[in-house]
Amino acid sequence: MSAAAGADRGTLELWQRGRFRRWERTLAVPAWIGAEGISREAREGAAYTPEGTFPLTEGFGRVPAVGAKLPYLSVDPSNTWWWVSDTESPLYNQKYRCAEGECPFDTALSENLGRTEPQYDYALVIDYNRFPVVPGRGSAFFVHVDVGRPTAGCVAIGDDVMRTLLATLEPSRKPVIDIHAR
Repeated sequence: MSAAAGADRGTLELWQRGRFRRWERTLAVPAWIGAEGISREAREGAAYTPEGTFPLTEGFGRVPAVGAKLPYLSVDPSNTWWWVSDTESPLYNQKYRCAEGECPFDTALSENLGRTEPQYDYALVIDYNRFPVVPGRGSAFFVHVDVGRPTAGCVAIGDDVMRTLLATLEPSRKPVIDIHAR
């Protein structure tokens, strides 16, 4: 994923090893990023997309991802899966299942994964600030479905491209996303 410094749009590319173990670009598509661009200063409340290279280890979505190779969690408004963005919670920057009103964190500061549509029809988790988690350093960074505008820090692409990524990325190949400003 690359973008011009300060831009809110860039290009997401998929590179895979082809014949003779050479890297080949197999996909290049426009993508929205954080409204404030890409930065090493990504943090809670800022609309930056974090700069660096991060694993992509799991996905989730409101629509079943038939053929997804990475672990994939199906969510909907009734199954109350949240991504915790409450910096005071020990569950910060993790997914957690609880009924609204019974959660051990401030749901007003977190995202109900089943109620964000169409962005979370399909999503991949960007493992930024996850292992270890630093409260306030930023949470809920995903590659998700595009809605035609900059994001709060995620990478957004077309739903057809999301389906392609979910069907292509294999855990055994340890996929990553490299995000940088050029």
